[in-house]
Amino acid sequence: MGIVEELENNIDIVELVQKYTNLKKAGVNYKAICPFPGHNEKTPSFMVSPPKQIAYCFGCHKGGGALKFIMDIESCEFKEALEILGNMTGIKVNTNFKPENTEMKKSIYSLYKSAVNYYKNALKNYPDIKKYLFERGLNQETIDKFNFGYSDSGIELYNYLKNKGFDDKLIKTSNIFVDENLKKDKFINRIIFPIQNLRGDFVAFTARIIGKGEPKYLNSPASDIYDKSSILYGLYNGRTSITKKDYVIITEGQMDTIALHSAGFENTVAVSGTALTDKHLVILKRLTHKIFLCFDNDKAGQNATKLSLENLKNKGFEVKIIILEGGKDPDEIIKSGQDFSELIKKAVTPIGYYIKNSNFNINSIEEKKKLLAELLEIIKSYSEAIEKDFYLKEISKLLDINESIVYDYFRRIKFKSKNEKEEKVKNYSSEDFAIGYIIINKDYQNFFKENIIFLDYISHNLKKAIKDIKSFLEEIPLNQKEVYRGLSLEIEESEKLKTKENIENILKKLVKKINSDIYKKVVIKLKERMSSGDNEALKEYSKILKIAKKNGIK
Repeated sequence: MGIVEELENNIDIVELVQKYTNLKKAGVNYKAICPFPGHNEKTPSFMVSPPKQIAYCFGCHKGGGALKFIMDIESCEFKEALEILGNMTGIKVNTNFKPENTEMKKSIYSLYKSAVNYYKNALKNYPDIKKYLFERGLNQETIDKFNFGYSDSGIELYNYLKNKGFDDKLIKTSNIFVDENLKKDKFINRIIFPIQNLRGDFVAFTARIIGKGEPKYLNSPASDIYDKSSILYGLYNGRTSITKKDYVIITEGQMDTIALHSAGFENTVAVSGTALTDKHLVILKRLTHKIFLCFDNDKAGQNATKLSLENLKNKGFEVKIIILEGGKDPDEIIKSGQDFSELIKKAVTPIGYYIKNSNFNINSIEEKKKLLAELLEIIKSYSEAIEKDFYLKEISKLLDINESIVYDYFRRIKFKSKNEKEEKVKNYSSEDFAIGYIIINKDYQNFFKENIIFLDYISHNLKKAIKDIKSFLEEIPLNQKEVYRGLSLEIEESEKLKTKENIENILKKLVKKINSDIYKKVVIKLKERMSSGDNEALKEYSKILKIAKKNGIK
């Protein structure tokens, strides 16, 4: 038994998928809105089949067995997915990573930890810097919790790292130093904010200048251990609080998150200079389904809020927006002594936020109609009927429009959009469908063998599937295997709505299509050979024409 089969045999696909999304029973299977990053759908097309142990989306065609599901949901490579499943099942996995890569990462983590210790010790020697932090409203507990430090000397840091046993090659790889001689720390004379991943490893730094100067903040570049699209600042320290309170506050910057942690709101994280990404949402969904956006009260913050709301749509989160009144950002709100918990209580829904930040004059009938049209377009894109109903009622209340009028406008918009192009669906060949049917029922092997006229010309895959479907699935690459498994699930679901007679007619039409497709391809190839004076091609062409004519194939 291979490692993939062993892992998948030791994990229940339903339990696995439920860690990422809510499933609803649908006969022997389960359904849900697609949880995969990048796929925003209106109606559930994601299916989990306990008998087949696969999770597959008919809309974006992602998923498959447990391993492929993890690769798609976590946006990770094959080897990392093996490790994740290995940790879940307790099965030891040898992923055969190149030893130098694994050791390099471990060494970088160790170097960063040593650098953090140096920066923290350096801060103790600068009472003026600590005084500055205290004046910003921070206390010693917060400084220790977030591992604040100070960069005072490149040469001292270099010597410290050398004494810890790190060689010049590794120190250069760390991206901490800016010169070839490794004597100048790029973060010199700045306060250091170490960044941790979900496991607590130090992976990067943000450094803030004290006083005037540009840039105000310096950040570590992306690296093998740091991808800011999957890192949320403060999550390592705040995940327990997020789970306990069952909601997360998301801010734009690190100081905002630190200030809120200091004020007791430890369920706060920051996106750190990037938009809220699908990778962030996958991580957060493991902890909570409630998100409070709390971005700066300026134009950039408003744009970031709207962008995040668009990305959060149909992702299974309950979303509210904290309106920062009387201050530009959460840090200033906390410093001003305002009760932040009151702002949380007053947080608005996405529709409430759009209305509050619109440029329309709702006292004007024409402008109110334009705003209503924009809001209804937004609601149309929501997939859940309950959500739509809730927001339609909210629009009626906030815009002071009779509820029946709002619903009437919405029905008109839905009717107009009926003929809009549906989501693009991957094209399968007629032979792919034949393989899908064989996966469902091996008895179809004989059916296709007896009814496909041009068996000698069918694809290698279909030949193998007709001969031995089990061997075929074991031999093909994982991605290809999951495509066929997903297709078979799609066929199986559609068959539930059909009678036996319907299915037989579909199979007859499928065979007819296969014969026709093969005939056309073969004729084109034979004509090319004939144009080059190939006499054998002429004989074969004549034979093919007779067979096609006899069987009514065009």
